Amino acid sequence: MEAEDRRMKELDDIERLIIASLDQTASEEELTELYAWLKTSKKNQASYYQIKDTWEATSKLHVPDTKKAWRQLNKQLKRNENQSGWLIELVKVAAVALVVAIASYVIFEWSPEQKDASSVAKVIVPNGSQSTVILADGTSVKLNAGSELIYPSQFDAEVRQVELKGEGYFKVKHDASHSFIVSAGQLDVQVLGTEFNVMAYSDEDCIETTLVEGSVAINKKGADKQHSIILTPGQKAVLKDGELAVLQANLELETTWTQNGFYFQSTSFEELVRRLERWYDVEIILNESDFEDLTFTGKFKNKETIWQVLDVIQMTTPISYQSKEGKIYITLLNQ
Repeated sequence: MEAEDRRMKELDDIERLIIASLDQTASEEELTELYAWLKTSKKNQASYYQIKDTWEATSKLHVPDTKKAWRQLNKQLKRNENQSGWLIELVKVAAVALVVAIASYVIFEWSPEQKDASSVAKVIVPNGSQSTVILADGTSVKLNAGSELIYPSQFDAEVRQVELKGEGYFKVKHDASHSFIVSAGQLDVQVLGTEFNVMAYSDEDCIETTLVEGSVAINKKGADKQHSIILTPGQKAVLKDGELAVLQANLELETTWTQNGFYFQSTSFEELVRRLERWYDVEIILNESDFEDLTFTGKFKNKETIWQVLDVIQMTTPISYQSKEGKIYITLLNQ
């Protein structure tokens, strides 16, 4: 009985912390405590993000109606009926909070050493998920799977600067007196107000910035800003092997992920596999040398499962696949 009481108290504490983080009422101390819990195990992280996904799905209703929120929740619970009762209880509590503050937020990772007004927050998006962050100035950032965004809780300096690892789509709030800079690997992207996509995954061999609206100045980190490259809408800057080039961009190709879709155009099989691993949070094993000359072109919506995607790939590429011990093995068939 004593053990059960302890378990229930832990459940209550975690419920309170998760709800506070989702509706942005959590104190810095509470966020630090929640971050410590998340770091304890991957199971805790998975539980949090399943709750957050339910929160985001219900928020799309845009109606402060308890019954409608619960109907949406029940659909989610049926899809997750194999989850533990502990997780389902957490999801229920998170759904109740939705009718109080319908919105989409992500977990903040605070730097314990920084306690003042300029505290730094970090958003971590795991593989298999996407998240949207609204910064203090009103700038919106949609983060793709396997991405991180580091930013100040308040923009107190003349320059609004954030750091991106992975991929993000930015809608920057215009402020002529405070330029906005995205540091992404070896590139700095400077804007005043615009929409653009930055892709800077550590496992990719290039960094790309695609401009959708407005204008941006592209700089290699540490370079003289007088030699910045200015992009116009529809252009893409690509940094590869230390060289910076400007190309015409296919905006649909570069931004379909923000609409929960996947678009590949003559994509190498290695890159295709890396993206599928991030989007579906799976591990794919293959002999890369067998696939060196293969490319893939196709479009998907994220409603498709990884198995449906692989079935479509099989239609145009001579492959077979099997799942074994939690991994997916892809083999090139003899032609």
